[in-house]
Amino acid sequence: MRAAALALAVTAGALAAPTGARAQCGKPDLVDMIPPDGATGVPPNAKLAAHYAQATEYLGEDVVLVHPDGSEQLLPAVWESTEQRLSVTPTSALTGDSVYEIRWPVLRGLNAAAPGLGGKARFTTGTAFDTSPPTFVGVVGLSWDLERKNSDCVDDLVERFVFDVDLGAASDDGGTSGLTLMLFQTKGPQVLGMPTPIPARAWPQSGTRAQVKLVTSESVGEVCFAGIVRDTIGQISQSGDVEACVHTTDPPFFRGCSVSGPGAGNPGHRGTLASLALIGLVLIRRRPMRART
Repeated sequence: MRAAALALAVTAGALAAPTGARAQCGKPDLVDMIPPDGATGVPPNAKLAAHYAQATEYLGEDVVLVHPDGSEQLLPAVWESTEQRLSVTPTSALTGDSVYEIRWPVLRGLNAAAPGLGGKARFTTGTAFDTSPPTFVGVVGLSWDLERKNSDCVDDLVERFVFDVDLGAASDDGGTSGLTLMLFQTKGPQVLGMPTPIPARAWPQSGTRAQVKLVTSESVGEVCFAGIVRDTIGQISQSGDVEACVHTTDPPFFRGCSVSGPGAGNPGHRGTLASLALIGLVLIRRRPMRART
């Protein structure tokens, strides 16, 4: 079953993120935090985490928890490379209805000498502990577009497919601000038997859509995604059997026309249809005029 395969990938952490989901160079800037800055109702038993953008390693940089009385505590952290995630577990339950601050460190990339960016979040705890697993409807829609732009890492034009992943409703007794979204590519030319994990990210607080970018060689043909969410104490949703699929077209398209932006339907097909219409118009205009009688 796909749900069992996703659970295995989550617990074992043995699968590497797809090549297209990893940048080839650059600084490992902090992407998001769980809980995010300004979160309220954070469960007193929550684990705290942060995701970073690039491949990096954790060398024991300080993670600091600032308590309501202003005292600072260094917490031992765990780096999970598959998810690009740094996490800490407070040594005791947080005090309810109190304001805390967590400071996440600057890390260095594996292939970049320059350090990235860290971050900090202030959040307010609730009084209810996180006890029940989260619920998630699953991935409910998928659309794609072609992105062509010069890479900052190599002096060349890079083509990637951009997938807009529509997410169903999610909920948890610890609130959605404590959820981690874990997407998996379940079908595609590079998917061989086991779902391929996409680097995890915090549940989007400003919408119900996530975005995944893959190089075209990894995503031509039928591509499918599924997903689960994980709560603040590590429990996961039972949504891995729900997937959405789309069929991509191998570029190049008709180069005279730009590829349409995200929206309903298949953007690659819309670009092709627009090009065909343009060619038809040119052919009509080239027809010889008939003599009038």
